[in-house]
Amino acid sequence: MEAVRIETTIQPNGCVTLNDLPFEDGTQVEIIVLDTNGKGKPPTVNPLKGTLLKYEDPFEDSC
Repeated sequence: MEAVRIETTIQPNGCVTLNDLPFEDGTQVEIIVLDTNGKGKPPTVNPLKGTLLKYEDPFEDSC
């Protein structure tokens, strides 16, 4: 798979436009968007973070 790096800016309406890509028309591609300056939204918070985990008898024979 050929990788192409393009840096652009998100428009005020939240859209990104990619022009003059080096692929033939109809080529299926995968788009991955990375924040290059680290100012994006923080990752989704883990809903279990900080919760108490308690194992009554973790080595109990379950058979």
